[in-house]
Order: sequence, then structure tokens, then C-alpha cells
Amino acid sequence: MTCEFIFRDATDIYSRLFNHRAALQGLTNNFVKEFEEKRGEKEIISLSRTHEVVLDCRDRALPSSLENLNNNVTLLKESVTKTLQMSQRILQDSDEKKVDWIESQRQIREQQWNEFMQAQVVRSSRVDTEFKNKIDSLKKHYTELEDKLKEGANKVL
Repeated sequence: MTCEFIFRDATDIYSRLFNHRAALQGLTNNFVKEFEEKRGEKEIISLSRTHEVVLDCRDRALPSSLENLNNNVTLLKESVTKTLQMSQRILQDSDEKKVDWIESQRQIREQQWNEFMQAQVVRSSRVDTEFKNKIDSLKKHYTELEDKLKEGANKVL
């Protein structure tokens, strides 16, 4: 019997030390009661409104949104492909215009170069004639001087 009493005492001490169910249940009930008294029905009303909004979105808005999305995605895809084709055409046209513009600019520069070269030829021929005239005038001048020297030397002799 003493073992029985010792076992009961030990389990009683153990339950008092480690079994807090009754205390926790009392604290939880107290917390819930205070929470309900302070908040009242506000949380329940808020949760029910949120639930209604979620149900409305799920039942009405989501199917219509999906349907509109599916319809508009195909239209958007078609529009994007048309836009892409048009932009490629524009790029192609601009490339062709660039080639035409480059060719016209090349012809203009070529014409300017030819005019410049003709002007250089004219200047060169003018310089050549002036140089030839100067050489001729210097030859004539020196031949006259030699003739005068010969005449002067003949008079002295």
C-alpha cells in the first residue's frame, strides 16, 4: 500500500507541475471572452464581407476576365504581328532609301571631284604658260645682254 500512496502522490505532483491544461483552458477562454467583448461582431462582419468579395470574384469576375483575356490575347497577337511586319517594311524601305541617298551623294561628290580636277588642270596650264612666258622673256633678255656684250667687246677691240 505504501507503494500505491507513493505512486499517487508522485502522479499528483507530476500533474500539478506539468499538466497545465486546466490553466491554459481558463486563460484561453478568458482571452476569447475579452476579445469578443472588445471587438464585438466587427471581425465576423469583416470576415463575412471578405468572404462575399472572394466568392464574387471567383464566381463572376474570374470567368469573365478569363474570357476577355483569351479574346484579347488573340487580337493582341494579331496586332503585334501586323506591327512587326509594318516595321520590317519600314526598315526595308529606309534601307533602300539610304542606298539611293548614298548613291546620289556619291555622284554629287564625284561631280565635285571632276570639277575640282578640271579647275586644277586649268590652273596648272595657266601656271605652265606663265612659266613658259617668263622663261622666254628671260631667254630674250639674256640673249639681248649677250648681244650687247658682244657689241661692246667688238668696239673695244
